[in-house]
Amino acid sequence: MTFVYKNANTGQVVEVADRDPWLDMLDNWRIISGPSEPAPAADDDESGPASAGPDRPSEHDNKAAWIEYAVSRGMDEADAKALNKAALIEEFGEDADGED
Repeated sequence: MTFVYKNANTGQVVEVADRDPWLDMLDNWRIISGPSEPAPAADDDESGPASAGPDRPSEHDNKAAWIEYAVSRGMDEADAKALNKAALIEEFGEDADGED
């Protein structure tokens, strides 16, 4: 099975045979499909309504996942990209859904 990565800045999608440690460490790339990750229902995740947005990422997910989540929760994409990952986690990580 292959892994599919998506660049949060450009929208570029790449497919690789094995998980790529280089792409994993970059904040703007995230896995959208792979052996243990289901493919997203639609490719319009950045422009969809907040209720159809992604699940809250874990603190171990990359910055791109947190940007996508922040945008789905109503933050402007440019504002989300301007924040670092720790600030995004602080803003949306706890009590965003009343779970933490």
